[in-house]
Amino acid sequence: METSVNLQKMFKYSAWPVTMAAAALALAVLILILLILGGIIRNKRAGRKNTIREILWSKPDIEKLKQEYLARLLKIEMEFDSDTTKIRPAYEQMSVLIREFVFRATGIEVLKYTLTEIRKTDMDSLADLIEEYYEPEFDKISEGDVKASIENTRKVIGKWN
Repeated sequence: METSVNLQKMFKYSAWPVTMAAAALALAVLILILLILGGIIRNKRAGRKNTIREILWSKPDIEKLKQEYLARLLKIEMEFDSDTTKIRPAYEQMSVLIREFVFRATGIEVLKYTLTEIRKTDMDSLADLIEEYYEPEFDKISEGDVKASIENTRKVIGKWN
């Protein structure tokens, strides 16, 4: 008994439906991108600001805020006085402290900003402090004058309006 097998082509259908589906998907993605870009451009032209800040942030009593953060700074200073080898933690705590203070005073989330972004906000005293903190905070060997930095931080908080 003789058996024969006839093999068929692997894909016996037309490539047009697949091509059309891919083209439709590409067109849909392109339209979506254009809509998103159009919305961004319209918002920029309208001069819209970040309304989330205006909704979630309210102006605090600045004198109470200053007193609160000066007390927290004093605590950092006392912790450093008890162990003067902890230079990096002191600078890290001062960096977080001044950034939180500015956020609560202005509503600008400088906790998430880099030094370059802080410089763009025109808060020069904050940018100078953060720059002063950077080397002792991120260097392999932390060296810095913690007492002078604490005093500079105290001055910035005291002069803030």
